[in-house]
Amino acid sequence: MRNTGKINRIVNGKLFPKSVLDVAVANKIERGLLGIAVAPNLTPDGKRYVYLYYTQSGSSNVDGDEFRGLAPPKGNMVYRYEFSNGKLINPLQLLQLPANPGVTGRPDHNGGKLSIGPDGNVYTVIGEVGGHETQAENNINGGPSDGTGGILRVTPNGQSVPNSPFGDDSPLSFYFAYGVRNSFGIAFDPVTGNLWDTENGPNYGDEINLVKPGFNSGWAILQGFAKTSHLGHINPSDVVNLKGSEYSDPKFEWADPVGPTALVFLNSDKLGPQYKDDLFVGDVNNGNIYHFKLSEDRDHLLYPTGQPVEDEPVTSEKIPLLRFGLGFGGITDLQTGPDGFLYALNANGAIFRIVPVSFAAANPTPYTLDSLTTNQKQQPQQQYQPSPNNGLTTISSTTTAANKVTIVGVKGNQSYDPNPISIKVGDTVTWINADLIAHTVTSGKDYNPLTSGKIFNSKSIISNGVYILKFTIPGVYDYFCLFHPSMKGQIIVSK
Repeated sequence: MRNTGKINRIVNGKLFPKSVLDVAVANKIERGLLGIAVAPNLTPDGKRYVYLYYTQSGSSNVDGDEFRGLAPPKGNMVYRYEFSNGKLINPLQLLQLPANPGVTGRPDHNGGKLSIGPDGNVYTVIGEVGGHETQAENNINGGPSDGTGGILRVTPNGQSVPNSPFGDDSPLSFYFAYGVRNSFGIAFDPVTGNLWDTENGPNYGDEINLVKPGFNSGWAILQGFAKTSHLGHINPSDVVNLKGSEYSDPKFEWADPVGPTALVFLNSDKLGPQYKDDLFVGDVNNGNIYHFKLSEDRDHLLYPTGQPVEDEPVTSEKIPLLRFGLGFGGITDLQTGPDGFLYALNANGAIFRIVPVSFAAANPTPYTLDSLTTNQKQQPQQQYQPSPNNGLTTISSTTTAANKVTIVGVKGNQSYDPNPISIKVGDTVTWINADLIAHTVTSGKDYNPLTSGKIFNSKSIISNGVYILKFTIPGVYDYFCLFHPSMKGQIIVSK
């Protein structure tokens, strides 16, 4: 769990009651427990390695100690554990990467995805961590690369991999690629062994990349296709060329922001032979899963029809051609399960297994869609489970609310319109997300794990999603967006 640092185990659809590990995480904004990877094979002496990436608390064994005025986070850490008798034991630190923000001051873009390469080494991705401006971020006048803004790799014992594309001096010896602004997904093609990633642009330029050794993704000089970049440069020669590097355009770019996250190659024919080894990508803004086929040399992406994707941003009119599924909420992970089916995890903690209709008919699940939250269905409203005596109740999807608040985007106190909104006891408020990206309605003035979200928390409201609450106790209720804490709102409830 990202904010609590707990690792839970699920076997045959059953969640074990006790966590296998609980680590202390710094969890402000995008910090937290961010990545996990299980080694596919046992070591020669029979050990099963599990790797974690998390933002480690700086001074205590308590989550979120940065909110208590204690020491800043120790770092974005990669640890190796051994799985034994239902526990993760014997931690070994592999990497200590920066966690304190750069010029923006925001503790975001920490990356965290982990993947075991075909070479047996551990790969991870990290963004620019709140605006670091080093040569790894293509800042010609910046300092030397500091472990941010790239894809790094390390041996299972914590050493740099020999023959690094950028030389043998640390930290460049750990870099596999650089120029990465913000990423939530890396995956290896099981056919070729090539690495691919997803990257998030600032307000455009969401992309998918083929990552060869020495790859320079371009940030902060280029984002998306160089010829259509919005950063004041369109010439790849403007990037910082570290020794052994090569800039390449993305293999796909969305014209409109979707927040791509996880990607996976379905190395199974359980969904049908037509999907085997194809690429699937999730997004956090819309809850979509996208499906790509690959060219014969597997260096280029194709529509499911077999037509090549454009070498320019793909507009929303063509996105339905790529959409494999929708309505999953904000997707944070995709995996091929041990049973060969496709699994999706969303930001609200729901896990979906995607199976053929024939399999579902022959193997009914013990739950129905009615038992899921509405955010997990293809319906607009998101349910909230109230705590006793908090003065709030949820409203069914058929309720009509007179007081509507439009979520317009990241605009400070103008992010929610109207703001503030004044209502009477017993009234309901309906929030409608009119932005292209996901937001939340979370009680509190700013993120604090001790107080925020204790009264109400919508969790992820995707684009065009709706959240409805009824207020039964007078008072002033401040709220904000967990994803973008500068977004502020207020409800004034009078008798």
